[in-house]
Amino acid sequence: MSDFSYLACPACCRRALPGHAEGLSCAACGGPAPERVYRLLLSVATHDRVFPVVLFDRAARTLLGCPTDELARLFAAHRGAARAAADALQGEMCRLALREPARDGAEHLRAVSVTPLRDGFRPVVDALRTLYPRG
Repeated sequence: MSDFSYLACPACCRRALPGHAEGLSCAACGGPAPERVYRLLLSVATHDRVFPVVLFDRAARTLLGCPTDELARLFAAHRGAARAAADALQGEMCRLALREPARDGAEHLRAVSVTPLRDGFRPVVDALRTLYPRG
């Protein structure tokens, strides 16, 4: 789960330019400082094929269960946490609402909503907190 996030403006949703200093307002719209948001690339399997799907912030939070910064801190503090997060999602059955890429040149379908189908589904962060308790 490397490169699972990027900086984007909360007002205009545009990606911050490389090297954008933390705390500075958005260069595109002058709005608030960009924040870290999710961008997950997952392999989705159906009855007849496997294909890549991108989940952005809102859809990804359904599966991960926490803000991007919290997950980044867990990954930084615990060497195996990223692998454990990927393992926790493997085989999870979900209903996805998919959309064609919004931008020219985008390669992958986009999940606009995710609904886990398992009754006992718990977000990934719950598994990580069990594996890596605070303290």
